[in-house]
Amino acid sequence: MRKKKKMKSIEVQGQGMKLRIRPSGIAAILLALPVYGVSNGLYELAVCRENSGSFFQKKGIQKLARDINGKREDRRRKQEEKQGEKSGGIGRGLSFADFIKEIEDGKSWFQEQKKERITMTSYDGLKLVAYYLPAKEDSRKVLILVHGYRNSGIVGDFSNLVKFYHKMGYHLLVPYQRAHGESEGKHICFGVKERYDLVQWTEYIAGRFAGNCNIFLSGISMGSATVLMAAGLRLPEQVKGLIADCGYTSPWDIFTYMLKKDFHLPKFPFLYIADYICRIKAGFHFQECSTVDSMKGNRIPVLFIHGKKDETVPVEMSRINYEACGAEKEIFIVDRAAHGTCNLVEQEEYRKRAVAFIEKWSDRN
Repeated sequence: MRKKKKMKSIEVQGQGMKLRIRPSGIAAILLALPVYGVSNGLYELAVCRENSGSFFQKKGIQKLARDINGKREDRRRKQEEKQGEKSGGIGRGLSFADFIKEIEDGKSWFQEQKKERITMTSYDGLKLVAYYLPAKEDSRKVLILVHGYRNSGIVGDFSNLVKFYHKMGYHLLVPYQRAHGESEGKHICFGVKERYDLVQWTEYIAGRFAGNCNIFLSGISMGSATVLMAAGLRLPEQVKGLIADCGYTSPWDIFTYMLKKDFHLPKFPFLYIADYICRIKAGFHFQECSTVDSMKGNRIPVLFIHGKKDETVPVEMSRINYEACGAEKEIFIVDRAAHGTCNLVEQEEYRKRAVAFIEKWSDRN
């Protein structure tokens, strides 16, 4: 019989202790370190307000990602051109870059208005900031506009809507979500913690009007997820309707999608480790809350909106939310819209549907 060869081990000594590590253990450590590094980089990139130190923000990594995605985009564009020639259709959707003037005009208009700056302390001690723009005439209708992920400027997502909504006689409350703009916070929680902040804003408005008001919550992108997740909590009875524009189903689902699309990485092990890191450092995890679960028990009417050409949040996610919704519901899919641009691409129809929804569910008593 052949004698089994003993595996050599490395002995590490320190502080009166000896630790023997086999080569297989060393290999596991060497493998685990880069996996952890990538996962931590993903966590920092997505969740941390200050993410300049993320592994994925390094110039070399960004260039590599651009090169890979650029080649992928070229191949897809050629395929879309061929399909477009055959079907007579169009390729990619219209993005914010196609509506720069409209966006800047809307931002400028809002900045010029006389607004009230309101501060509030969140359940976990953060100072949150919102701006309140009252209607010019007596009104009991209040729109709370909830912006999206890393939104540039408080009304960036709603820049094409604020003037219109105000002209229609609605009071507007526009909060900065936590870890955005003037609001405090180190971590962006993708609706998981923001939903509690939104409940507080609705309670503030209900109290300001002594309960005599109709509140509508409107969110775009991450703001949409915040609105839908808040519906799973106890909202004041004055909340009459929700407008959910291009929202995802959960942080886990959107991270899984983006991890594959933008970074060409599998969710295992990277997303699982990033989720664990997030639990430890930011106090929440990616599967903690789902808009689908919130919608199953929801009884507040919802208008779902999504761009068919959305490549940031797939339109299927709004369809899933729509199917799960247990309340009165409508869905509006805009064929040529990319992410967050439905109100710009189909301006007239979007406004018509939004106003009809608000008027339909407003309490006239």
